[in-house]
Amino acid sequence: MTGPLHAATPAPAPPGATPPPPAGVPPKPGPAAAPGSARSPAPAPDEALVALLFALADDELIAGHRASEWTGVAPFLEEDVAFSSIAQDEVGHGALLYQLLADLGHGGGDPDALAFGRGPDGFRNAILLEQPNGDWAAEIARHFLYNEYEGVLWPAVAGSPYEPLAAAAARIAREEAYHRAHFRQWVVELGRAGGEARDRLAAALARVLPLAAGLFEPLEHEDRAAHWRGITLAELQAAWRAEVGKVLEQAGLAGAAAGRAGGVAGMQPTAPQMAALTQGGDRDAAVDQRGVDEPGWEEAGPEGLGGRQGRHSPALRELLDEMTSVYRSEPGAEW
Repeated sequence: MTGPLHAATPAPAPPGATPPPPAGVPPKPGPAAAPGSARSPAPAPDEALVALLFALADDELIAGHRASEWTGVAPFLEEDVAFSSIAQDEVGHGALLYQLLADLGHGGGDPDALAFGRGPDGFRNAILLEQPNGDWAAEIARHFLYNEYEGVLWPAVAGSPYEPLAAAAARIAREEAYHRAHFRQWVVELGRAGGEARDRLAAALARVLPLAAGLFEPLEHEDRAAHWRGITLAELQAAWRAEVGKVLEQAGLAGAAAGRAGGVAGMQPTAPQMAALTQGGDRDAAVDQRGVDEPGWEEAGPEGLGGRQGRHSPALRELLDEMTSVYRSEPGAEW
């Protein structure tokens, strides 16, 4: 995934060719309301809206790149194709969101510059998504947790008062519903299979769950960001916990995935952890507050925190070095 974003963006379906959205996915919103209404475009610049757009776009791009790394090495052909398709969708969603930022004047109006022209400290993706690919169980666990988050997030963002974001979110929600169903099926089937399949997935969930806390890390100007998001972080996390819990119960994994974080219900960053990360405190002190010294996949913030503040694991720099190599070789090239 080293070329320009528009090269990976799926082409729009011809009129009448789009299948009906799965159950629970909101319909595409109607035309924008008149200026001054609740759905009128946001005045620019708005720092909270910009922070939200960067976090949303960076999550999608990094998740898509990691998914693309399974192309050719997935356990069997059908899943090879599935991960390639999912990767293309995620990168396309990132491109759509970077274009909104470009329209607000960021990156000199060039979404490729936003995706490929920043260093690690400029990215606001959750640390969960940047970790290097491990075994298949860990990958299923990561994508399951992230897609359950997206399943709650995007329908809410489709009600954003910023019409361009609301329209983009409605499109993204329809596509993400298929990703969500895919990983739910994997979790249920592996959990019900018993034996090594169940044991490996349970162990992976226990390891990955703590890092999922970073999905709910507050953004800069979080109060206003929640306005543009259409849902508060507390509401988002509560709904996510409920959805994850239902699937794990169905898979027979609700107890097995408890792990050191106390399971889904116990996954909550502590106040000292957040203070150390958001108020300029010592990162090592934040890790000490965690009460454990073992990392997730790689050393990052306490329980996966820090990504929304631009603090990342070494894995992100390695990912960006590879992903941006073509762009950096000729930044002004036309494709």
